[in-house]
Amino acid sequence: MDDIANDNQADINRRDEIARGLCSERALRMLEALPALLKHDTVDELERDALEAVENYDRAIQAIDAHFSGPETDRTSEAAETLIRREYLARRSLAIYQEEIALRAGEASAGVH
Repeated sequence: MDDIANDNQADINRRDEIARGLCSERALRMLEALPALLKHDTVDELERDALEAVENYDRAIQAIDAHFSGPETDRTSEAAETLIRREYLARRSLAIYQEEIALRAGEASAGVH
């Protein structure tokens, strides 16, 4: 069972590496800066923005579904690359928000804030 989990994680890591390679340096820098920027947000702001991140991710997934539901002749590699970038950036942004919210919750329960 662990071998399957390791294979799945290896596949995920490989796909993420491909997606990162399709992203602009600017987009990757902004993604890297996001955790530091979130430190200045209140929990309410984080939760509101996390909901928006969920919606962005949902739209990215819907766009992928729509792309592959249409005729194969309408599919282009440029569109696929755009969809891959969009899904990756949306998923990573959502994960960063979730991590910061979890961190804040842990701090609050420990009495840090």
